[in-house]
Amino acid sequence: MSKTSQAYTIRKSNMLNALARLCSARMSSFEGARLPPPELWPKTREMADQCDENIYTTRTLLLTLVKEGKVYISSRPINNSLRWFICTERISRKPQ
Repeated sequence: MSKTSQAYTIRKSNMLNALARLCSARMSSFEGARLPPPELWPKTREMADQCDENIYTTRTLLLTLVKEGKVYISSRPINNSLRWFICTERISRKPQ
C-alpha cells in the first residue's frame, strides 16, 4: 500500500470514529428509536471541525464511507447542509 493510500485510509478511519462518537451521543436521547431524525444528525461542518479537515475533504471522505455502506447520508440537504449518521450496526460497537 502506498503512503498516500495509507494516509487516506487513516483519515477515513478517523472520520468514521469521530462520526461514531457523535452519533452515539445523539442516540442516547432516542431510546427505542432506530435512528434520530436527520435534522439531528451531525452536519458536514461539525465533522470537519471534529477531524480538523476542510469541509470539502470531509464531504469526500464521508461520501466514500457512504459508498462502502458504513455511513448514512440525509436524502436532501437540511438547512443547506448534508447530514451524516453511522450505520446502525456500527453504533453498538464502541469507537476506537
